[in-house]
Amino acid sequence: MPQFTNTDKTLHGKNARDTLEEIFSECKKFKYIKEVLKDYRCGYEEYDNRQFYCNFVIVFKDDTKWIVNITTSFRSDRLKGNQWDTYNIKEIDPSINYSILVYPDDLSKDLKDDFIAYKMRILNHQHFSAIDNIVGQGELFELIENYANGNLKIGARKDIEGNNFESLVAKILSSRLNFVKWTENKPTDVGFQFDVFERIVDCFGLDRSDVAGIRATCDKKEIGRLTSGGTAKTDIIVSAELKNGEILNFTISCKKTSAETVAVGEFKADDIADILDPCNGRLRELLLNFQAAGSFDRFGGENSLALEKEIKPYIGRLFDFLIYGTGGKERNPLQLVGYVVVDNRESISIYTAEEYREKILNEKPISLGTPFSWTYQSGKRGKSIKFKCRVLRNSRIQK
Repeated sequence: MPQFTNTDKTLHGKNARDTLEEIFSECKKFKYIKEVLKDYRCGYEEYDNRQFYCNFVIVFKDDTKWIVNITTSFRSDRLKGNQWDTYNIKEIDPSINYSILVYPDDLSKDLKDDFIAYKMRILNHQHFSAIDNIVGQGELFELIENYANGNLKIGARKDIEGNNFESLVAKILSSRLNFVKWTENKPTDVGFQFDVFERIVDCFGLDRSDVAGIRATCDKKEIGRLTSGGTAKTDIIVSAELKNGEILNFTISCKKTSAETVAVGEFKADDIADILDPCNGRLRELLLNFQAAGSFDRFGGENSLALEKEIKPYIGRLFDFLIYGTGGKERNPLQLVGYVVVDNRESISIYTAEEYREKILNEKPISLGTPFSWTYQSGKRGKSIKFKCRVLRNSRIQK
C-alpha cells in the first residue's frame, strides 16, 4: 500500500464505499435485497441515539438485516472501533443478526493475509467477535446471492443465478469506477471487482492508452434472436470505443455452475446433420436413430460405435456450433461467441474461443468421442437431442 496523505486516505475510503454501493445496486436489481440503509446510526434510549455507526445495513426480502462495513486499513484501533459499534448496534436492534467487514480487492497480498488471518481467528472461535465474517468485494456479492436464493429449488436457482451472472459481468465491464482505475491507475482508486474487469479487457488485447470508453450489454433485445427464432449463444456484447473513434466489439458467453457439465443446446437430428455435413447420409441416419432411441441403452452398442466413428471428423464443427453458434442461423457476427467467462463458484475464468475449444477438446471425452453428454429433454424423446458440455475448472481470474 503506498504512503497516503490524510486526504488520500479519505478519498480511498470514499471510493471503497462507492464500490459497495455498486454491488448493492446490482443486488437490488436482482431482488436479492430490498433496502439499503446508508451511514446507519443508532443508540440506546437513555443516551445519544446516534452514538454507534456502520457504513450500511442491508435488508433482505425476509426482513433479515446485515451490517456491512468496508475498511481499507488493518489498524487495530479501526478494527476495535468496528467491533464496538457492531456489538452495540446488534444489542440495540436484535433483527440485525449478521455483520460483515469488507476489504477492497486491490489491497496488497500482505494486507489481505492480515485480514484473512483475523477472519480465521473469528471463525475458529479464538477471538470473541461481533463481526461474523471478513470478505473481499467479490465474496460479498456471493454471500448475498447465496442467502437470497437459499430457499429456491436447484433448477430455479441455477436459472436465476446464471442470468444474473451475465448482468453482473456486463456491469463490471461497464463500470466507470473500473474504467477510471484502469486508465488512470491512481492508488486511491477502488474498482468494482476490478480484477475481473482487468483480466477480461487484457484478454481482449485492449491498450488502456488507446481506449476512450467501454460499454457492455446483456440485453437480449440488443443481441437479438437468430433467424430461426432461437436464442443466440452470445450473452454479452462489449463495445470499446477507441480515441480515434473506432469501435471494437467483443462477444462473451457466460457460464456459472459448480457442476461438471452444463446444458449447451437442444436440437433436432436433421438440424445437427445439416450443420455437420448435409451430404453425409449415413451420419444423418445414425443421428435420427439416436434421437428416436433417446438413450445409449436403447440405441445399442453397435450403433453407438458406428455413430462415434461417423461423427469423429466433425467433432470440432459440432463444438463450434453448440458452444459458439458457428454455422447456425445467426443474423449478424455479434451473435457468435468470441470469448468464454466461467464462474465455478470458486473462481472466475476468461478464455478466448480458440483457447476454450482447445482445452475442452483435449480433455477426456464424455460420449461418442465428444466432450458432450447426449440425452433428451424430459417429454421430448424422439423429437430432439439435448447436449451437455464439460466446464473447464482451471482459471485465470481468482476472486
